[in-house]
Amino acid sequence: MTEARKRVGCVIVAHGTIAECLMDGIQGILGRQSGWVAVSNRGLGLKELNDAVSNAVAKLERDHEVIVFSDMPGGSCHHACQEYLQSGGATRMITGLNLMMLLEFFVKRDHTDLDKLVDLIIDRGRDSIRLI
Repeated sequence: MTEARKRVGCVIVAHGTIAECLMDGIQGILGRQSGWVAVSNRGLGLKELNDAVSNAVAKLERDHEVIVFSDMPGGSCHHACQEYLQSGGATRMITGLNLMMLLEFFVKRDHTDLDKLVDLIIDRGRDSIRLI
């Protein structure tokens, strides 16, 4: 008998209250979601933020495969996520997060392979940027 595939969870690392606000929007659209942790850099130095990212991933990874999202490339949140990955964290990281990427994640996570899910999230993020 094969072991059941773990559910995919996410850690959202962002400036201020961006992570919580994005999840408020997602839950307003899809209803209550589980398997996510929001991490804010508010009031944290880089060492404390690194620890917060590590703790958030550890909280989820027992029961989930984990994707770590950061709000923008190059900022403290991005650097903390990168530091986690470079320390041997076995997860995926996506930066430049927008609401459509999170929506894609939560809609497709239960029935999509992790590598394919990452590709779909990135494609959805790019496709959602439009000049109107």
